[in-house]
Amino acid sequence: MPEEKQATTSKPAHASSPNLKQKEGIYQATYMGSGTFHIVKPKRKDGKRRQSSLKGTTRGARK
Repeated sequence: MPEEKQATTSKPAHASSPNLKQKEGIYQATYMGSGTFHIVKPKRKDGKRRQSSLKGTTRGARK
C-alpha cells in the first residue's frame, strides 16, 4: 500500500510574520506620465559590488 502524503500548507515563517517591519521610503516609484516612472531604491553596498565584479564575467568576453 502506498503511504498517503499530507499536503503542507504552511508558509515560511518570514513570509507572513507580523514582526517583520520594513523601513519607510526605501523603495518608491512615482508615476510621471505616459508610462514613465521615477524609481528610488537603495544603492548597492560596496561589498556586494566588489563580489559581483570578482565573480562575474567580463563584458564582451568569450565564454
